[in-house]
Order: sequence, then C-alpha cells, then structure tokens
Amino acid sequence: MGKVFQIAKNTFRESIRDKVLYVIAFFAAVMMLASLALGWISIGDQLQVVQDFSLAVISFFGALMAVFIGAGLIHKEIDKRTIYTIISKPVSRWQFLLGKYLGLLGVLGLALAGMLAASLLFVAYAAWTAKNPPAADWTARVEWGWYSAAAAMLFFETMVVVSLAMLFGGVTSPILSAIFTFTAYLLGQVSASVNYMFTSFIPSEESVAAITGEMLTDFASRAYFFLKYFSLLVYYALPDLGHFQLRNQVVLGPAPTPAQLLYGAVYGVGYSAAVLILAIVLFDRKRF
Repeated sequence: MGKVFQIAKNTFRESIRDKVLYVIAFFAAVMMLASLALGWISIGDQLQVVQDFSLAVISFFGALMAVFIGAGLIHKEIDKRTIYTIISKPVSRWQFLLGKYLGLLGVLGLALAGMLAASLLFVAYAAWTAKNPPAADWTARVEWGWYSAAAAMLFFETMVVVSLAMLFGGVTSPILSAIFTFTAYLLGQVSASVNYMFTSFIPSEESVAAITGEMLTDFASRAYFFLKYFSLLVYYALPDLGHFQLRNQVVLGPAPTPAQLLYGAVYGVGYSAAVLILAIVLFDRKRF
C-alpha cells in the first residue's frame, strides 16, 4: 500500500494548489454569508434558515469541487503523458486509481472541514442575534453536536461523488465526466422521492381521468408502467444521496439516530467501494 499512499500524497499536493478549489470555496463562503440576509428577510426563524442553508451549501459546493477537480484528474495525467511514466514502473493501475481517489478525497475532506468551520461561525452569529430565542443561553439554541454530525455525513456524500467522478473520468472526456457526475449528484438527491412517488401511485382509469379533466393524472396513468420501472432503475443504479441529507432533522427535528448515521456511513463507504471497483475494471481495460 506504500505506492498507493505515495500517489495519494502527490495527488493531494497537486489538488491543494488547484485554483478551482479556492474559487468554489470563496463562493461557498459568500453563499453562507447570504444565508444571514435570507434569514433577516424570511418570515421564519433566522437561525433555522442559516442552519439549513449552510448545510445545503456545504453539500452543493462540496459536490462541485469533486466534479470540477475529479472529472479531469485522470485525463490530466494522460494529457501530460505522465501516466506512461507511472504505469511503466511497478505500479498497478488499481494502485494508481486508488491513490488518486484517496488523494482527492483528502483534499475535499479538508475543504469540507473548512466550510464546516465557516458555517459554525455564521450559525453562532445567527444564534447570538436570534429574536425570540428558545433559550436564555444563546449557545443552547443550536444542537451543535447534531449539526456537526449532519455536516460530517456530507463527507460520505462527497466520497460517493468522487467515486463517480473517477468512474466517468476514466472512460470519458473531462467535460462529459463533469456532466455525468453532476447529473448523478442531482438525481441522487431526489431518486428516493421520485421512486416512492411512482411506486405508490395508483393509476386511475383513462375514462375517469378524462372526464374529470385531470391531465396530469391521465398522463401518469398512461405512462405508469414505464415511469414505475424507470424510477426503479434510476433509484438502484444511482446513489440515494438522501441518506446523507440530515439538515431537516437537525433543524426541525426529530434528531437523527445513531443507527441512521451508521447506516449512512456504511452506505457511503459501500457504494463508493463498488463504484471504485467498477472504475478500476474499466480503467484496467483502457488502452493508452
């Protein structure tokens, strides 16, 4: 494993100097700052808005970092022809790919930790200035442990997104890899809800839908079988990123359970490992 960690170390050094990383981190900080303004003008609780929006920003911009850096990570080595030097040495392709994955994951883990630290500052400010506080002590207005746990779960979400970026990046161009990875991320956010909607939908008779004028119900009834199995395909083929989105429970309750956190962590590691194995198999068959 020494070769893997050496590649991971070099990848970490290269990725940490990538300007794209800092540009995305800057916009993430700006969006977190904007959450304070959204809290001021919203009719709801400012503190809840800041917590919810900050966790959403960490998730979205963490995925952007994984997409923009991970999509071209392998292609960059091919374009510079440095990969020929690496694989000509006693380094297997799986060691090369795994090292790249771990190195990038280390950089993104550091970036997520930085965004979490920034979000805690904004949440602390919102708690300190909150109107109609639920507690006399402003530090008691936030479930800091659960908030940090919800942010930590986003690291496992990033693991999944990075593995997808490595999979697509090894077989397609950087542009297509970025498109495929980001599309998978977006669909993964809603795949469980869409699957539940179509599997629990009861189609109505065509005549009834036509008489009542419910065009949407009529369309769904006509395309029910196609939509049902298509939603099942999307749900099982793409990751269910809803396992890592705990902000509603942290902000509104009830708080997530330790079993839920454990399941999300195991799911993230397992799915990432499966995708990475597939990426290694496809990358091993690639000719340079």
